Amino acid sequence: MVPPAVDDPGSPARRPTISDVARAAGVSIAVVSYALNDRAGVSAATRERVLRIADEFGWRPNAAARSLRNGPRAVGLVLTREAGGAAHATSFLDFVSAVQDVVAERGFALLLQIVDSTEAAVATYRIWWAERRYDVMIVPDALTRDPRVDALRRMRAPAVVLGPQAHTRGLASVWLDEEDAYSRVGTYLVELGHRDVAAVTAPIALHRTRLRIEVLTQLLDAAGGSLVHEATNATAEEAAAATRRLLTGAAPPSVIVLDTDQMAVAALDVARRLGLQVPWDLSIVSGADSALCRLATPSITALPLPSAELGTAVGRAVLAVLDGQPEYSRVEPVGGLAVRGSTAPRSR
Repeated sequence: MVPPAVDDPGSPARRPTISDVARAAGVSIAVVSYALNDRAGVSAATRERVLRIADEFGWRPNAAARSLRNGPRAVGLVLTREAGGAAHATSFLDFVSAVQDVVAERGFALLLQIVDSTEAAVATYRIWWAERRYDVMIVPDALTRDPRVDALRRMRAPAVVLGPQAHTRGLASVWLDEEDAYSRVGTYLVELGHRDVAAVTAPIALHRTRLRIEVLTQLLDAAGGSLVHEATNATAEEAAAATRRLLTGAAPPSVIVLDTDQMAVAALDVARRLGLQVPWDLSIVSGADSALCRLATPSITALPLPSAELGTAVGRAVLAVLDGQPEYSRVEPVGGLAVRGSTAPRSR
């Protein structure tokens, strides 16, 4: 048997083809195809010879071609580091597990990749779609102007976007009811007498960040108060730096609302280092609850973070798209505010 050129050190490396296998086995390409796909019409001895030669050559079926025939049977999820979306590691795992549990019911796998930027996410979408690696793409953390959504529309690739339906025209959407949740946060703080409020958030490019700021601003304006906004990359380090700037400024707030539990714990630590007593000198609210909030001293008032419920809703949206509902939409409720020891009536 003469091996194909791919095994010859003196010739340019190339991927062995089905023709190479057929030539080495002394059979037609059709016979090789039948043998590799375990179809009838090939003797046991021929099938064994073809499989052995294919294995020796390191031949593998072309993924793109196989996907065109059978479908990829996968759901894509590309995360970008720049948006601060993966900062909440524990809740993210809950979300991914819930999505996987739902799509696995239909035999679909979850294809996950983390990239550095939105542009890199778009490039990944295009490559994966050209190779037919996914049936539906999940787009997390919708942006106010989102090139990922635009790209998927142009490619006519099915997708579920974590963003409001008004911003996902032509694609399916699942969205946490942020407007209702932050209306409750703002109303609670106003009823406690707070008028000088600060919000330390993820990047302003995120649609959810912009909506949260708009809701809090409207409520405080109506009550004669004001909101100061500090946008960060949603890390604990940047939240701590923003908190320090706010509390050492000319007009420090009486309450700070932070996006995540890690950010809220960082703010609590800064307040202590500055000699402030929480909640009497400063109240703190977290936009995402977890064991960190419950175990802190004092425990931190927080909105629930329904990560598993959101993941289940996204998984069901994926199945709806696969069943012929490309613009399926669902709004997932956020739950009541858990009031704890980090908030109190305004004392100054």
